[in-house]
Amino acid sequence: MKYLRGILLAGILLAASAAPARAGCGTTKVNLQGSGNASITIDATAGGVLVMAAATSKRCGATIQNSGAAAMRCAPTSVTVSATVGYLIASGASYNAGPEGQQAWKCIRTTGSSTTADVAEATP
Repeated sequence: MKYLRGILLAGILLAASAAPARAGCGTTKVNLQGSGNASITIDATAGGVLVMAAATSKRCGATIQNSGAAAMRCAPTSVTVSATVGYLIASGASYNAGPEGQQAWKCIRTTGSSTTADVAEATP
């Protein structure tokens, strides 16, 4: 499992580095909403689980990786995510946010089983 997590984080960092960089954006922060920067549990909390906090123009981009076994849906907090509303991220898949990554985001599971997410945020 640690080996897979290492591959996952390497993939997230590679994807973040492949995105067009803005001047001064060279720091990557991982799982800021996770307890002790651990993977974030995505459950059926009404309105979704916060995966990227307060909107900030300083966030250059972000990657939301579904590192669990169940699908999840994610969207900016201006949208109320549900099992049928939001961007669908399958198990093992990721969403690479560009400018829309400056917003706060929430995710919710789409099945009866919770999943986990890992989030990498590019900042100055």
